[in-house]
Amino acid sequence: MKREMIPTWEELTRHADIIPEINPAAVIAMLGIKQAAEDIQHSIMDVLHREHHLSEGKFCALVVLHQHLDGIAPSVLADKVGVARASVSVMLQRLEREDLVQILSDEQDGRGKKVFLTDTGRKFMDSILPAHYLRITELMGKLSEEEQKELGRLLNKLSGNEAGAGDH
Repeated sequence: MKREMIPTWEELTRHADIIPEINPAAVIAMLGIKQAAEDIQHSIMDVLHREHHLSEGKFCALVVLHQHLDGIAPSVLADKVGVARASVSVMLQRLEREDLVQILSDEQDGRGKKVFLTDTGRKFMDSILPAHYLRITELMGKLSEEEQKELGRLLNKLSGNEAGAGDH
């Protein structure tokens, strides 16, 4: 959504005249959150795509796999990344061809599969994640650490996860 598409306070007030429960401040704040998230996401993903030829889906899958040293079932990976299982299957085939992941039979469940980062995949992620986290740190540098924590708390509250990961 482009900024020009965010409704004005006056326009929202006219709508609130029809439906009094409309809160213009809430609508503008939520659309502002969405716009900021899209701007940040684009700036981060543009670098990952340009420098490492990674789509958002591949990157997210690799991050999850980087966090699971003992491997993870493709269906669990799909759930964690938020994509369809069929999409993860195709993505994993591509990542396997690039020697970034390995798909093996699950030792506990012979019918199941587990996905692991290969040594190449782990080295790749170890090489790109520090710069990725630095880019995020720089983007968030517009806010003080206190503001960052408050933002995290507020976003967790909005998502219904008040005891979320942003708490320290």
